[in-house]
Amino acid sequence: MKSVKSWMQILTGLTVVGVTTIAQATASMPVGWYVEGNIGTSRSSGVSYAANTSTSNNGLGWNLNLGYKFIPYFGAELGYTKYSDAYGKYQGTSVADDSHYALDIAGKGIFPLSDSGAELFAKFGLARAHSHVTEQNASFVNSHGLVINTGSHSASSYYIGLGAEYAFMPNMLVNVQWARAKGDSHTGRLDLYSVGLGYMFI
Repeated sequence: MKSVKSWMQILTGLTVVGVTTIAQATASMPVGWYVEGNIGTSRSSGVSYAANTSTSNNGLGWNLNLGYKFIPYFGAELGYTKYSDAYGKYQGTSVADDSHYALDIAGKGIFPLSDSGAELFAKFGLARAHSHVTEQNASFVNSHGLVINTGSHSASSYYIGLGAEYAFMPNMLVNVQWARAKGDSHTGRLDLYSVGLGYMFI
């Protein structure tokens, strides 16, 4: 059975390895201003445009972020996301077109993976979601007695995201991520699954 001294030596060794790993990760991850652009698949959900309508809500979306990395483990971002239009359909015919975008401000917690240049991250903050609904196929809408919830709507709620990124050059990063602007029953819940590139001003 190992003595107390042996266990202390093991714990000391593990502590030294852990501190060294953290120091290496810290040294390999630059801090400062950065910009990133992302593109991928967006989805909106939780909106009804008229009674008994279905929703087609998947398509291309994109995002731009301006951020500042204070330390290797924390940063903050301002973001703009444009989502794919959603369509309200009645009996297979489009009766509403809904365009979406969101503005967000979020903190970004970062976990560097040793000195590999890779890191995991999570975002949490506030988003202002915007939706604008216009009626389509007016004659069809009128002939079926539909009332479309048209107009502009905005909602403030939480913003969350998860992802991973890799610095393939000292100031160039590639990432994959998912982000959500919660919205409400008028704007819908807005999701973006994306890949992107970032540039750090170092």
